[in-house]
Amino acid sequence: MEDIKIILLGAGSLSFTPSLLKGLMASDMAKEKSVTTALVDVDPETLDVNYGVGTRMLNLCRKRWGIKDFKIEKYTDRRQALEHSDFIISTIGVGGIEATHLDVEIPFKYGILQSVGDTVGPGGIFRALRHIPLFVEIAKDIRDICGSAYFLNFSNPLTPLTRAVIREEQIKTCGLCTGIFGMWEFLSEYFGVSAEKIRIFEGGTNHFSWILNFTVEGKQGYELLPERISEKGVPRGYFGPLTFELYNVHGLLPAPGDRHVAEFLPHMYMNEEASKKYMFPLLLKDTVYDPILRRPIQEQLKGIAADTRNVGELVDQKGLEEEGLGVVRLIEAMVLDRDYFYPGANVTNNGAVRNLPEWSVIEVPALVDAAGIHPLNVGSLPGELAGITTDRAYAYELAIDAAMSRDRNLLIKSLLADHYVDSTSKAKELADHMLQDERRWLPADWYKS
Repeated sequence: MEDIKIILLGAGSLSFTPSLLKGLMASDMAKEKSVTTALVDVDPETLDVNYGVGTRMLNLCRKRWGIKDFKIEKYTDRRQALEHSDFIISTIGVGGIEATHLDVEIPFKYGILQSVGDTVGPGGIFRALRHIPLFVEIAKDIRDICGSAYFLNFSNPLTPLTRAVIREEQIKTCGLCTGIFGMWEFLSEYFGVSAEKIRIFEGGTNHFSWILNFTVEGKQGYELLPERISEKGVPRGYFGPLTFELYNVHGLLPAPGDRHVAEFLPHMYMNEEASKKYMFPLLLKDTVYDPILRRPIQEQLKGIAADTRNVGELVDQKGLEEEGLGVVRLIEAMVLDRDYFYPGANVTNNGAVRNLPEWSVIEVPALVDAAGIHPLNVGSLPGELAGITTDRAYAYELAIDAAMSRDRNLLIKSLLADHYVDSTSKAKELADHMLQDERRWLPADWYKS
């Protein structure tokens, strides 16, 4: 494979697109192969900004990193971009920040609190309804135009989107999440060793996965953890009090951080009292969907694209490449035939976690090489966690069925199976309210009757 073509769908992303571009430009692939990166977005304005940012980054880095042959292209027509593609990465967000805020603000009017709302809860369900039909269309295009390509999905809700693509079109698909890298970095800091000396083996579903085993410099991490907690105490932050309370109960660390794991247990944690006790915000505060946090990033990227700000400030920004680095190394392992341990691949179970449904999409480590992505068997989850995770897998299946059929009754069943609403009447009223307010981003079939 001498000529590599990598597509980024949803290239208007504020953080991921510059991160991916920097990671690709600094990679060994860029030194040894001809690489084409195609940016695709339906919003021409944001596409132009990130294309301008990428072009200026490339002009600066071409000599700095010994780049062989690297091209950046831009498209608003994804079918045109998909020609001769090898890897398609998705960071698509249908409805953008406006729809995401409706996902949490409308349920709030019904007494339902969500922290992020991009995975479970009414927000996660409606996010699935907006994305799944589009993702199935994209998968059909991939099958028809570049059938041997890998589809690598970062878009949320990651599990049902990945499952829908696999279930409906059977293309080569893997869901990827940056969350496990956050836990990896946290454990590195907590134990005071470099990240390379930590090895994590997780199992579960995206945003509700559990560290079944981990090692620190070759030693069993769970044997070292009690003493470390005694010395350093319970940290405050993303991996904070709730993470360690759940460890005390289940004997395992949840991988995705307090805010995400709390949303899978709404009856205990999706309330103001728990938010204060465990120190995690509600209603999208301090997330990438927070306009206050987005504004300076937008200004920086627009300035760089317009050549009124120095692109070097972005290229030299510490940690810029980290968000996209995992997928760059994964692709590099396949292209350059290297062995790479990827800590959290979202794939069809097929026995990787023994006591979860075979057909469900689960998150486990994988070995990656030129032959592809090879999930590792990690054993079983404790029974109580397997039960919650299995319940969620069937709830996701209902959401997928509702999204594909545009069936209001299936949507009601999905909301009831999700455990956020407390009555059928509330589920019906909430469904109608959200269908109406998010109408512009949903398929017209929802409104035929």
